[in-house]
Amino acid sequence: MRRGSGNWGVGGRTPGIPGQCPGLGVGTYMPLTPKHEQRVERQTARKKNQSSAQGPAEAASFTYRRRASSCGESLGWEEQQPFLLAASETSAELQTLRREVSRLQRTGGPSEKGEGYLWLSPREQSSDGVEALENGERSRRRRAVKQKKKRSVLHLVPVNITSKEDSDVTEVMWQPALWRGRGLEAQGYVIRVWDAGIYLLYSQVLFHDVTFTMGQVVSREGQGRQETLFRCIRSMPSNPDWAYNSCYSAGVFHLHQGDTLSVIIPRARAKLSLSPHGTFLGLVKL
Repeated sequence: MRRGSGNWGVGGRTPGIPGQCPGLGVGTYMPLTPKHEQRVERQTARKKNQSSAQGPAEAASFTYRRRASSCGESLGWEEQQPFLLAASETSAELQTLRREVSRLQRTGGPSEKGEGYLWLSPREQSSDGVEALENGERSRRRRAVKQKKKRSVLHLVPVNITSKEDSDVTEVMWQPALWRGRGLEAQGYVIRVWDAGIYLLYSQVLFHDVTFTMGQVVSREGQGRQETLFRCIRSMPSNPDWAYNSCYSAGVFHLHQGDTLSVIIPRARAKLSLSPHGTFLGLVKL
């Protein structure tokens, strides 16, 4: 199909005219068949030659006939049906867009804030909204879990020591210096575990003793058995003025509910510092 000129547009397409093209709205274009285009051009040429002799009534009649032809009156139903269906689909899409705009305006959506949200397709708008809601829900759940599952922490400092001659040991009595959570509890010479899990356990004792070796043993008792978790040994100077040495050790252990932990020095009448910066015991749930 060749390109036309004048009022017939480009490529043989003519613009629809409101109220004169049944089934087509403003801006709808109806393609002409080659046969129909040739007939319209012949009629146009003939009427232009007779335009000088025509009156106003005849000119109006020619205008109506040309517009009627451009609207496709000479086309058959089979030729018009595809274009009517396309116009119907376009109208349905416009209705959907109008409803979406109305909904966003009622709910105070991004369209009122000038964010350009209406330029996205309904599917993109829906997916972005769902993703934002999901991200917010995940963040809220993470914060709730962190607040709910607080890590149990217990840092102990010595209060007193007790020497047992019959068993040749010295025990340390503890008191909390830092306590958070309900998973651990200090009970005199032992620490009781109420919340099972993985714990970091550390211990230090500052000795002031001339015995050639000093150290401590951290043991656990529970589930019908007793076991040593770790031990620390240090050599001590023989000069009383220099006989200061600290013994530190730590480890990660799985503790069970009901376990009790204790620090024992395998020496009766052991001499050690009761200062909180020299001797201490602590647990942190991981």
